[in-house]
Amino acid sequence: MKIEVLYPEICTLFGDKGNMKYLSKCIPDAEFIYTELNEKPHFLYEDIELVYMCSMSEKSQELIISRLMQYKDEIAPMLEAGNSLFLFVGNSFEILGSYIQREDGSKIDGLGFFDCYSVRQAPNRFNNLMKAKFKDITLIGYSSRFSHTYGIPEDIAFCKTEIGKGMNPDTYYDGIYTGRVIATYLLGPLLVQNPDFVHFLLQELNCDINELPFESAMREAFEYKLKKFEMPDLELS
Repeated sequence: MKIEVLYPEICTLFGDKGNMKYLSKCIPDAEFIYTELNEKPHFLYEDIELVYMCSMSEKSQELIISRLMQYKDEIAPMLEAGNSLFLFVGNSFEILGSYIQREDGSKIDGLGFFDCYSVRQAPNRFNNLMKAKFKDITLIGYSSRFSHTYGIPEDIAFCKTEIGKGMNPDTYYDGIYTGRVIATYLLGPLLVQNPDFVHFLLQELNCDINELPFESAMREAFEYKLKKFEMPDLELS
């Protein structure tokens, strides 16, 4: 099995890289390929089971779009074919939309794979604790971003929040889940915090295991945090 991590030298925020460190413990025989900014993505010319991208700065986001735009016509059929599973976390999924609007009103063209758009609002940062449902799985986590995303239909959203807001202040829905694309604003220890979602991901990769590494500790931590989410004065500081 091959897992590709895109642009780890500039996608470095919020501890998102730790998700793949944990996944490597779940699938110790997997080969992890770390594709740098000036390389052609490996999933375009070899079999890759999972393609992963982390959060990034807004400057890095525009740089990545400029690099991927040359492969736009190659990437589109790959997304449709579903041979690879794509997992985008944080603001990485904004590059899949039609455009990103800067604070001055100017727009950066996105890859246009989905009919959605994102609007930046720096220096105003939106911090958001989230408890959400994906299928029958409860997810916990947080988002921290300068932008909101609009235009994603509810039927292809990744999850619906029960605590916190979704991908913009007017919705409780977050991210994208369609075909083999999973995208979410959820940050940081997405996998370590959510063992049931790890099992789902491993099933999608045809390599589910009976017990995850450190699963009992993960579940104990999950239940503890779940109780904290029920506190009436809960806030992200």
